[in-house]
This record gives sequence, structure tokens and C-alpha cells, in this order.
Amino acid sequence: MSRPRGTIRTVADETGLDQATVRRALAASNMTEQECEADFAKAVETVRAVADSDKVLGHNASGRGEGGGNSSAYADARAQTELYRAEKFRLQNEKLAGRLIDRQDVTDTGIRILADVRTAFLSLGLRIADRLIGKTDAREIARAIEAEARIVLGELANDEKFFEALDIEALT
Repeated sequence: MSRPRGTIRTVADETGLDQATVRRALAASNMTEQECEADFAKAVETVRAVADSDKVLGHNASGRGEGGGNSSAYADARAQTELYRAEKFRLQNEKLAGRLIDRQDVTDTGIRILADVRTAFLSLGLRIADRLIGKTDAREIARAIEAEARIVLGELANDEKFFEALDIEALT
């Protein structure tokens, strides 16, 4: 059951499939040579209906066939998987280069910093109690509390100490 070489090639060009796929599809549909030549549109429609687009696109993606121009769920899933794999490798490389920090490490460091702030403010009373003994002037007491609060906030705002602690806790 041979078909004219020109007809197969023309159907292949029209469908975007390779000639071997066109031959298999026509053979599977039991289309005769005369039917293929007589009704070209039907031959193209038959080939598109019979050809397994997932296999054709799979061969196209691997470079073993001409493939179809239409998309399939298999080809889309495969492309999505490759995108996820590339993103995973990118993130791994960023982490190895030290440009990404684990979320849990950052959370733990933030919790520790907040605990330090809380402890520092709760210690204000003990830090200035001796200086306030016997004082009755509200302004003088307020200035002493404010001065001590500024000292505490200054210590907490020290960038060098903060980043040193961050390096020790989160980045190592």
C-alpha cells in the first residue's frame, strides 16, 4: 500500500508532523492511496485525528522528530517541570553563595532581637533606681529615665553589634 511520496510530504507539511508519523496515521485509518490523493483535506484531518500529539511533541522536544506546532498537557507539564528544576538549582546556588538565608534562621534571630529589646527595657528600673532615690521633682525623674532609655536604645541600635550578632546566629 504505497502512497505517492509527494502526497505524504504535502500532508506532513500541512500538519507539521514528520512523514513517518503521517504514514502511520494514514495506515491506521485504512485510507487508501486513491482516497488520500482524491480528498487531501480529509487526509489532513485524518492524520491530525489519529496522530498521538503527546508522542509527536515528546519527540520534537527531544529533537527526534519534527513534532507538531500544537501544545499538549504532556509537553506543558514537562516544560513546567524543567522551569521548577531550573529555579531549584538557582536557589541552591544563591544559598551556597551566601545571598539567601534560611527563613527559620531569620525568624529565630528576629525573636532573639525582640527578646533583647524587651529585657533591656525591663531592666531600666533597676538601672536607674539608685539615681532616683530621694528625688521628688517629676522633670528630673523624667530626664533620668529618658537618659537611661536613650543609652539602652543606643546600644540596641548599634549596627556593628547587630550585624555581628546576625552573622554569628543566622549566617553560620
